[in-house]
Amino acid sequence: MTAELYIIPESFENTGRLTKDEIEEKVKSLAQDFDSIRQYKSENKIHVNPQIYSVVFICDVTMEELLYNHEIGRKHIDRDVLLALRKIIIESSNTDISLAMIKDLLPNHSEKRCHGLIAFNEVSGVEQEYQIVYDINDWYVFRRNFLGLYPRQRECGYFIDECKKYFPRLFFHERNKETIACLLDDCPKKIIFHLGALNDKFHEFCKPELHRTQVLKEFSIGAKLDEEASLEGNASRKEAFTFDFTNDKKAQELVCCEPHIKLCHNDNYPSDSSYSTNRRIYFHEGKRHIQGGKILIGHIGKHL
Repeated sequence: MTAELYIIPESFENTGRLTKDEIEEKVKSLAQDFDSIRQYKSENKIHVNPQIYSVVFICDVTMEELLYNHEIGRKHIDRDVLLALRKIIIESSNTDISLAMIKDLLPNHSEKRCHGLIAFNEVSGVEQEYQIVYDINDWYVFRRNFLGLYPRQRECGYFIDECKKYFPRLFFHERNKETIACLLDDCPKKIIFHLGALNDKFHEFCKPELHRTQVLKEFSIGAKLDEEASLEGNASRKEAFTFDFTNDKKAQELVCCEPHIKLCHNDNYPSDSSYSTNRRIYFHEGKRHIQGGKILIGHIGKHL
């Protein structure tokens, strides 16, 4: 799916309400995501309306003055932040699209194309799911939403390959491309939600004073999972969810992905109140010498 992303004057409305530090943090987050966007530039395109140059961005200074008057720019914003902002604007294509046009365009998405509005504050009149309002991870959340809507492009291998891009703290075993197939018809959004919880929140609960079961319990509550994540009760079954991963020495290492999350409800919940513990995500918290310590996703599919 190609994402067409737009920066328009309204993208920088109300920046006067933000402190200098808040603005700089938002620019840094946008710059970080811009690198990811450019990494997959055939799938993501940013368009900038040149009218942004007349917008007052910080300390009564317009975007044009900030970007192109070096003395003014250095006075009001960190040099590296300024360079990052200039890079984003200059390396994006121009567009004359307006907010009114975008409002009509955003809901018209398909498995081939979606549209999004990049902003520093929420733009009124635009549905939240189509906005990338800058904070860390907002770009990933935007892309995950559309992956949940259109999970079966070129079948299951596509879904896992896209997950690799938009869940940067997770590493997916290749076997998932096959095992996930049975879940994509009724709960792709649930899969996205629970993978997002693992990617975005799990590390917050990995405290040295907590043992494994306590971490899983607090994570489950904090991330509002369908049901508490848990460990396998039967030690004799561990071989069933032990998978091989390549470590830093390029050797295959067996890792027991014992912690698991149950996807108890499908995507139609609560209108469909059916309940099942047969849909699961098996994972390991991560090892420093395997894939940089990412959480290892061994199995997404039916209960093993």
